[in-house]
Amino acid sequence: MDRKAQHFWDWVAGMSHAPKRLGRVPRRVVATAGRHLSPESVVIDVGCGPGDVTVAIAARVASVTALDASPGMIEAARETARRSGAGNIDFVAGDIDALASREARFTAVTAFNVLHYIDDIPAVARTVEALLAPGGLFLSSTACLAERTTVVSGLTRLLTKLQVMPPTRFFAKRELTAWIADGGLEIVAVERMSSLPEYFVVAKKRG
Repeated sequence: MDRKAQHFWDWVAGMSHAPKRLGRVPRRVVATAGRHLSPESVVIDVGCGPGDVTVAIAARVASVTALDASPGMIEAARETARRSGAGNIDFVAGDIDALASREARFTAVTAFNVLHYIDDIPAVARTVEALLAPGGLFLSSTACLAERTTVVSGLTRLLTKLQVMPPTRFFAKRELTAWIADGGLEIVAVERMSSLPEYFVVAKKRG
């Protein structure tokens, strides 16, 4: 993440400390992820943001390593976890390469509303594949903004062009799944989450 993008997300994090309930789509994402997780799951949450979804995931699993390239978001997530009483979350400031040296023992890696900010999705998928135990899952939910023109996609294009927000990639579902597969993962399932459209993709490490 470049410095300008980090400043943007740190600024967003500064407005994220107030307690809030998950919206309809995040609740659906958590419920969908929950079908693929268990109380024994050991999870990495990539791009944890202010931690609301991370805490909801943590309530379903053994442990979560929460990762975000924005130090401000990590601090917001720590506060969210503290308020909720979640004691099974470890916080790491950095991108996924910060975990590249760790043992391949994780049963799942999650990335919710993250991949459309990533320049090289196959490279991220390769790192995820290396971190997963055999049979482990990569669970992602991503806005595929090239699939249809909406108010959200139009506003996102404008704000990105004006450099108000970090660069956002516009791609279709088939491109997203192809990039994840290029990283060495097997696509297991794809489910539409919202009208953006946003898709939940389940990918598996072979073996």
